[in-house]
Amino acid sequence: MRNTFAAGIVSATLLLAAGCGGEASPPAGSTDTAPPAPETSKPQSARTGPAKAVEVADKCSIVTEQQATALGADQPLRERDSNGQLGCTYQKGKAGTPGWSAFVAVDGGSTFTAEVEARNEPTKKGEVAGYPIAGYDSGRGCVLYADVSDQGYLIVNIARTSTADPGIDMCQQAEKFAEAAIQNLPNA
Repeated sequence: MRNTFAAGIVSATLLLAAGCGGEASPPAGSTDTAPPAPETSKPQSARTGPAKAVEVADKCSIVTEQQATALGADQPLRERDSNGQLGCTYQKGKAGTPGWSAFVAVDGGSTFTAEVEARNEPTKKGEVAGYPIAGYDSGRGCVLYADVSDQGYLIVNIARTSTADPGIDMCQQAEKFAEAAIQNLPNA
């Protein structure tokens, strides 16, 4: 009876402490050693540069005409929609002739991590100007994602305009466009 009475007092004390907002210690002999660790939020980005805005009114200001020309583009810039993403196309050579076409956009509908995890292992990983990148070389072109914001990412999708070799590494060219875009995107 004495043990039952003591157990009742311990239980009542624990209930009282719990009801008053305090934390009760586990009873002697308990296997609980520490409260469970709090769940961590999503992993922090490896980005060392400041977060960039993912909403840009003038899609062809992401990479300026002067920058595009310096990177080899020789056709007029044009805003367009590609798979629901609004961006700008930069092109060297006319369609069907040796050259390339680069589509550059920022997207706030997903994140860099989500986009990369939804695909196969990147053929290229690295960073451009303090921003992690993941590139996917298809042999005909390259799609590059850059982690510019916790709310979105930068995409550069570059492809040959013909079956002829344009004479450049497509993923390196995508990186050059990403670097130009990163310089121009305003900080968030």
